Amino acid sequence: MTRADTFEDLRCWQLAYKLKGEIKTKVIPCLPDSEKYELRSQLLRASRSTTANIAEGWGRFHFLESNKFYYYSRGSLSELLDHLIEIKDNGFIEEEVYS
Repeated sequence: MTRADTFEDLRCWQLAYKLKGEIKTKVIPCLPDSEKYELRSQLLRASRSTTANIAEGWGRFHFLESNKFYYYSRGSLSELLDHLIEIKDNGFIEEEVYS
């Protein structure tokens, strides 16, 4: 494994960043107006928190402290997954978008 020069070199950050973009372009436009301020906001905050916590964890200088932020990011990913399941179950997105 090579050393990351920035958090942007981390594969986990790259994947979370890609997911954040897909949430913005493929999921949010499918939400009805009634979810504009509720679920839309939750999706954006959870997807932003995912990449932000990875970046903050990378910037910490102590292994255990860094791990704390990586765990927060993992929690945000779980929150995001829960919201996506709800969106799929309510028929706002197709199975292929969910996958």
